[in-house]
Amino acid sequence: MLKNIATVALFALVITSVACDEGEDIFQSQMDRFVSYMTSRMKLVSEAEAAESMTGENLPYYTRCGDTYRHITNVYRTDRPAKRIAEGSQVTFRYEAYLFESSPASIPFATNNRGTGAILAEQYGLDTTYWDFTPAVRILGTDPIIKGLELTLPDCAKGDTVYTFMPYEVAYGDRAMGVIAAESAVMMVTVIDDVE
Repeated sequence: MLKNIATVALFALVITSVACDEGEDIFQSQMDRFVSYMTSRMKLVSEAEAAESMTGENLPYYTRCGDTYRHITNVYRTDRPAKRIAEGSQVTFRYEAYLFESSPASIPFATNNRGTGAILAEQYGLDTTYWDFTPAVRILGTDPIIKGLELTLPDCAKGDTVYTFMPYEVAYGDRAMGVIAAESAVMMVTVIDDVE
């Protein structure tokens, strides 16, 4: 009997370690695909490379924020407000969320951006009559928000356009949800309308 218990425990340990390795492989693969896309398609460099650049140019860059990557498209603008998002800030924003394989899907699976909704209705025939295009308002660290976005919003400012690249663990996890398959990577494009 003790031998049977030991065999079952050993089997459970092997299954658990294989599942962990598989999850780590998916996570790392998604992170690698984000970097590949950002460097080859978006022509970004890492934040460290931008800081070390000897060209004197303001190179567009991406930043690692915990288990996510972020790119602020207009980070160098001269009128960028000094007030930045921090825990406890009330943030008003519009977003588009895309599934991500080796690049983002061609149409978002979710948006509260009225302009994007109009394009989806016109070009794809989607009925957006009942879609909510009200900008989202969240208090960072208090209100529910997708984890990957929560990791990338700090230090952003009003008027920023933020690309957030989220592996499944900080997006929708390992469960399927509507059109989102289990373990899906996500890219969000967020426009910060206000910070209080």
